[in-house]
Amino acid sequence: MKKIVAVMMALVMMLAVAGCSESGSDDTVKIGVIQFMQHASLDEAYQGFVDGLAEAGYVVGENLEIDFQNASGEVSNCQQICDIFANTGIDLALAIATPAAQSAVNVFQETDIPVFFTAVTDAVGAGLVESNEAPGKNVTGTLDMPVISDQIAVIKDVLPEAQKIAILYTSSEANSEIQANEAKAAAEALGMEVLIQTSSSSNDIPQVIASVVGSVDAIYIPSDNAFASAMATVNQAAVENQIPVFCAVEAMIAEGGIATTAIDYYELGKQTAAMAVRVLNGESASEIAVETQKECALVVNKTFAESVGVEIPAEIVEKAAVVY
Repeated sequence: MKKIVAVMMALVMMLAVAGCSESGSDDTVKIGVIQFMQHASLDEAYQGFVDGLAEAGYVVGENLEIDFQNASGEVSNCQQICDIFANTGIDLALAIATPAAQSAVNVFQETDIPVFFTAVTDAVGAGLVESNEAPGKNVTGTLDMPVISDQIAVIKDVLPEAQKIAILYTSSEANSEIQANEAKAAAEALGMEVLIQTSSSSNDIPQVIASVVGSVDAIYIPSDNAFASAMATVNQAAVENQIPVFCAVEAMIAEGGIATTAIDYYELGKQTAAMAVRVLNGESASEIAVETQKECALVVNKTFAESVGVEIPAEIVEKAAVVY
């Protein structure tokens, strides 16, 4: 009799544990993350998102499950990843960079799965939302569009004699083209001539840089994913050709640029997490306005500047929030 009672109690406990486990899984938030490619800025945005959720009480391994997938710079991979997420079931999607966001919206726009994006330059132009103020879809997120006129002004501050600059970007990245056009207008407003050259992939970056050497005083690179992932190559080509390079992103400056006023991608990720928490708490993504980062910090890289024969004026170094 005692054995029978013991067995029955064991069964009851097993069922109770199973019930609690099942109930706990129902309470776990499942997020699918599609990152277009791996480089420092996008990695920082993802880490900021995870940390921001943790600060709000959503912790991986406790009440949060994240399926992180890297598309390795291939748009077709973004689409496949989103299709898998749609089939396996997620509560929310985070897309990092424009191509990933476009795939996520394409897959999830007819569903009730909210899509958040970050590290996107122009959400309206990319077809992600109807307007930044009123997305109109179950989609919202954060933009990484810097104040490009300020970035071009930094070039003139560091190189006051500069008369002509080259703007380089990847031809397949629409967000880069938008920035390049704005940079061109800003440079011309400061009296500089502009030469625009595009790269088809990271493989021809050295040739693209070499093609402008001797005809320009400096190079400007927007927040272009292919160039950002190949900054070691950019750095080597710049040093070999003794050409100053200015970039739009702090991580790119750290790896081989001279100076910029930069977006903080880690904080941008945290900002996106705060928006996601609002949806997890019951708000609709379609009613949350797209946000951007208000403050950009001056970042300089004295080591790289010296390697291409440029001395950054002391007053600029003193104003910098970050000095490499």
